[in-house]
Amino acid sequence: MEERTQAELAYKELSHRILILEVAPNDRITEQFWSKKLQVNRAAIRESLTRLLGEGLVRQGERGGYFVNEMSEAEIHELREVREILETGAFALACERATAKQVKEIEETCNDFANFVKKGYFTGAHEADLRFHQLLVAASGNSRLVQLYQRSHIPLFHRRAAQMRVHLADFVQTEKEHRAIFEALRKKDKKQGVQFLKEHFNRGAKEAIL
Repeated sequence: MEERTQAELAYKELSHRILILEVAPNDRITEQFWSKKLQVNRAAIRESLTRLLGEGLVRQGERGGYFVNEMSEAEIHELREVREILETGAFALACERATAKQVKEIEETCNDFANFVKKGYFTGAHEADLRFHQLLVAASGNSRLVQLYQRSHIPLFHRRAAQMRVHLADFVQTEKEHRAIFEALRKKDKKQGVQFLKEHFNRGAKEAIL
């Protein structure tokens, strides 16, 4: 039972850190390092890497080992389409179903993102970015949609930012776009919010392949 729990913990932690770019594309994931960092046994790390390999988040190197996958241009375009379908649909539902508490949490996440960027804590900013979109989907009130979104392991678009570690202009623009999406939700303006989301995803996809 403990072995199963450790493997699940390792899987959740590694997948999350890949999604927020704490572990960047092409970075190697070593069993010894992550076993110590996550305080789990190496078998748990191996099992989690096998799952992540099957899900396409990591790849095996030519000489062995596991590396975080870097999305191809085609994969980025496909990801943009998936995000657009899932999140604009979720936004439309959220305009009808979001609770006052959920709306407040989304606003607080916008504030968190801005504060992290101001302090130069970009891993925290990536975390807040991912949380913004997760909260938006959760506000749809559709549990199956939330599960589908979570299982899709949708990473952030910032491939270039991951390579160079920081692009302040990208973060500033992301904050503006998040604020606009939030305001549309607060006003229950489906048409405007969906348009803002599409523009947000299109920019992210274009930035990622530059």
